[in-house]
Order: sequence, then structure tokens, then C-alpha cells
Amino acid sequence: MEHKQDGSPKIETKQRVETALKELGSAALGFGKAQLILFGVNFIVVTIGMIVAGLGWWSPLIALAISLLDLVPVIGSGIVYGFFAIIALIAKNPYMAICVGATYIAMVVLRMILDPIITGKSIGVSPWITLLASVGGLIIFGGAGMILGPVIAAVASVIYRVFFKKKAQAGTQTTAPGTNKTE
Repeated sequence: MEHKQDGSPKIETKQRVETALKELGSAALGFGKAQLILFGVNFIVVTIGMIVAGLGWWSPLIALAISLLDLVPVIGSGIVYGFFAIIALIAKNPYMAICVGATYIAMVVLRMILDPIITGKSIGVSPWITLLASVGGLIIFGGAGMILGPVIAAVASVIYRVFFKKKAQAGTQTTAPGTNKTE
């Protein structure tokens, strides 16, 4: 008695694993894209803040350094802003210290708002789940958890969609949004 190879469990599992790997690759690229977008937002905010603080042509260079440092989860840019504000106060420049502090607050608030939205859309996870994963990751893993949490959520989402979500019935067809089924 011969068995069909088309519906065998081994082939189905292999196809699911391939699909999962493709979706994980797509999520990884999406995560990288989200980080680049957030880097750009940080760069613009910091550049504007440093120009207002009176740093002139140094502003884009400082913004580049701070934005790169902000990509490092544990260290972050808070250390730079703290020292920057303290040095400005020691140099008797309270205006610069206030500008640096305001820039840091603006950057943190924007990042808190935009990070779950941009990252969630880019990796295919709801922004609310991304926010909860970021907070949960922060609580469990510390600073690195802000990145690890959404990554774990993306992996869990892909595994759920590929391996556990019920498949549509064999006879149903999906149509693209905006198309008419009765054509």
C-alpha cells in the first residue's frame, strides 16, 4: 500500500518550519527597519535640541553620537544627558542645562510613544502587545529587555500563527482588500 507524499506529516511540518523561518526573517528585517526609523526620529529631536541649546554646527555630530548610544539598551543616552546637564551647570550655563534636560525628556517621551507603534507594525505584532512585551522585558531582563521583550513577542506570534492557529477551511478563498468576490 502506497502513501501519498503530499499530505504526510513530515512534509507539512517541513513547510510550517520553512514558513516560520521566513516570517521570523521578515520580523527581524522589520525590527531593524523600526530601529532605523526610531534612530532617525532621535537624531532629528536631538539635533533640534542641541541647536536650541546653542551648540551650532556641533549639533548633528552630538545627535549622531547620542542616537547611536541610544541603540545600546543598557547604557542608553540618559548617561550622556545627565553628564551634559551637570557640566552645563558647572560652567554656569543653566539655559543649556535646561535645553539638554528638555531634549532628553522629549526624546524619551517620543520614544515611549513611537517605539511600540513602529516596532509593532514592523514586526507584525499589535502595538499593545509590543508595549506590554517591552515593559515585561524591562521588568524581567532589565534594560536589554526593552529589545528582548518585543523580539520574544514576535517569535511567539510567528510560532502561534504558523503552528497553532487553525487553518482556513480548504474550500474557502481569500480575496485582496477592495476586490469583489462576485466578479
